[in-house]
Amino acid sequence: MSIGLNDIERRQKGVALAAIADQAQKRAAAGESPMETQTFINGAKRELARQLPDTAKMQDAFEASREYQRLRDPGQRPEGRASGTR
Repeated sequence: MSIGLNDIERRQKGVALAAIADQAQKRAAAGESPMETQTFINGAKRELARQLPDTAKMQDAFEASREYQRLRDPGQRPEGRASGTR
């Protein structure tokens, strides 16, 4: 399994992000409220992440979360054990 986005997927994501920005500008120019525009942007980015998931970024986020949990609450979540199991 490939980790992260390949060159083609990165380009596709870049084009999609530019299209989202263009649509957001058009919506704002048409008089849409900033909150509606931001809601559109958030939804479009969420859908893009669903269609082109970056597994490398997801893994990085997971590892950062685990490290934060380990530093915040040592001894509560031993490595390799699921929470709540014995």
